Order: sequence, then structure tokens, then C-alpha cells
Amino acid sequence: MTVSLDHVTVAVNDGPDRLTILDDLSLAVGAGEVIALTGESGSGKSTLLAVAGLLRRPDAGTVRVAGTDASGLSRKALTRLRGTSIGFVFQTANLFPSLTALEQVELVAHMAGRLDGAARERARELLVGVGLEGRLVHRPAQLSGGERQRVGIARALMNEPAVLLADEPTAALDDARGREITALLLAQAAERQVATLIVTHNPAQLPAGTRRLALAGGRVADVAPSAA
Repeated sequence: MTVSLDHVTVAVNDGPDRLTILDDLSLAVGAGEVIALTGESGSGKSTLLAVAGLLRRPDAGTVRVAGTDASGLSRKALTRLRGTSIGFVFQTANLFPSLTALEQVELVAHMAGRLDGAARERARELLVGVGLEGRLVHRPAQLSGGERQRVGIARALMNEPAVLLADEPTAALDDARGREITALLLAQAAERQVATLIVTHNPAQLPAGTRRLALAGGRVADVAPSAA
């Protein structure tokens, strides 16, 4: 599996007590597979995503990303693994106001010290792939909310990640645009064989047949696929 959590537990202090957020939780997502994670507010969805994204160490259990056991890695090694193997899509695209769509995506390669001709061409191809071939030199203020999220998806794929983690990527969009962005994420995951985990507050936006997991009581369980 490209990303897996095995018997993961996360607990936090809650006054004099310890509150368990994730309770001996196991989850695996394979290459090209998409799992949508649902659950009530406060159920631990964001915590699970943080653990899978190597942003938070679990109190117990093992996290593997692209075949690497992250348990004993140093902070520097975790950052390196995250940068080479994981892409993130957030609720809002968080774009730099002064950069064009193309420059936003190229920035990923620039930060990794790999901005060359091939990287520039990949950035262009990714933006074309998400339907922005006519918006490459536009800045965020000139783009719609859906277009900005498309830039965010292209940016998340720039480092050719094995894993894509999306935290409520359609929360700021209307229902029609939300369905559009969700469908685009799933299409990109299948085309590029990226293991994809999407946290969503609106499962009605999921295409029919999408595998859904519900998080409750610190554990996940399969639910019926969306019929949307």
C-alpha cells in the first residue's frame, strides 16, 4: 500500500483526563485508490489526515508512506519524505497573490532546487490537465474559486507524489463547483495512480461508487458508496 496506518492511536490532554482521538485505527490506501473520509465535526478527521501526512506523530502505531516506515525518522527525514511523496490540497488554495498560475506550480520545484526546463514543462502540463490551459498567466485575483482550487490540485501533483491528501477541498465552493473539483481529483488520482484520501463534509458531491469510510469513536468503518 502507498500509505498505511497500522494500529494508530492519538490522544490529547482534556483537563485531568486523556481524550483518545484515534483508537487503534488501521487504514490503507493503494496506488490509484480514492477513499473519502466522512464524520461529524470533532471526530478526528483532520487528526487522521495530519498523521497520514507526517505532520503529527501518533502516540502508538506505524505509518508507512511509499514503502517507508516513518516511525523512527528524524524531523528532517520526515520533511524530506513529505516533500517527495505527499501532495496536499486544502480547503482554500492559499495561492500567492503576486504569482501567476504557472508560477504557483513551478514554485514547488523551485523550493526543491529542481526548477529546470523539464519542471517548467511539467507545471504547464499539469495546469492543462486540470483545464487551465487558457489561464496560465493569470493571478489569483483573476481566477474564480474553482479555478484557484484547480491550481491547488496541479501544485499538489507537481512533486509526482505517491499520496494525495485533500482536506475538505470543496468547502469554499458551491455545490456545482464542488462536484466538479471532486470529480477532477478522482480523475487525476486514477490517471496518475496516486493514493488519495479526501476528507469531505459533503458526501453528496462524490461520484457514484466512491469508497467511503466514516470515522467515529476513533475508528473507521466502510459505509455504502455514494449514489450521487
